[in-house]
Amino acid sequence: MTAATRAVRFRAVLSQVRIGYLTPWSYRSSMLLSLVVVAIQVVLYAVVWRAIYAGHDEPVAGADVRQAVGYAVLGITVAGVLDTWPGQSIEWRVREGLIGIDLTRPIGLLTQNLAVQTGFVIAALPTVLVGLGAGLLVGGLTAPADPAAALAFMISLVLAFGVSQLITLLMGLTSFWTLEVGGIQMAFAVVRTFLSGSVLPLWFMPGWLQAVATALPFQAATFTPVSIYFGRPPGGLAMALGVQLFWVVVLALLAALVWSRARHRVVVQGG
Repeated sequence: MTAATRAVRFRAVLSQVRIGYLTPWSYRSSMLLSLVVVAIQVVLYAVVWRAIYAGHDEPVAGADVRQAVGYAVLGITVAGVLDTWPGQSIEWRVREGLIGIDLTRPIGLLTQNLAVQTGFVIAALPTVLVGLGAGLLVGGLTAPADPAAALAFMISLVLAFGVSQLITLLMGLTSFWTLEVGGIQMAFAVVRTFLSGSVLPLWFMPGWLQAVATALPFQAATFTPVSIYFGRPPGGLAMALGVQLFWVVVLALLAALVWSRARHRVVVQGG
């Protein structure tokens, strides 16, 4: 590949990131409303967790009330940024017949969509200010356990980004087999939210449910980085980061495999 070709492809990727960033903010009222919802969630979860712990000074599953509230604040914030769903995602383009245009671009379909999804994540970054700001107002967020935990948290967030976006990509690829994925998407959102630990930490789940959540990739997108932040990495720090990296590799290979099958289902008509 020549330098000129690489430059063209790099610009093409950046253009897709830009599209992903600009698309959600073209609907400013919707984006602003989503930020308000995040703030309300943070406040409500802080109130609920404090009510649950009221009159109980002893920790539950190793977590005291400050850690439970802090986990809720950070979990909602992380999920609000990473668990985005592109408005013009694969299923929409398949249904509208635009997928043929995507296949003529200088970069592959998977790269295109990951770039667009990255743009959506960048557009959602104000959620960090809103979520953490609301958390500080309700006194629901404490500093990381130590500087090493803060650094590990940042590394884990990068891996969590990869896991989350590859899961979203795989979900979009199902549209090549079923044009309407609305029902599947709703079920997927419920499973993803619950098993990722963005609402309820895996610490509080019964043993059998923890085993199910641990065996699936969702927990690597929210629970792992947030638990690292509080100095409680599942299985130890090296194991936690290793599991995240494992899922990034497995999901990337799975996405490539699914796309290799899906591309044979594309039929483009015209004349």
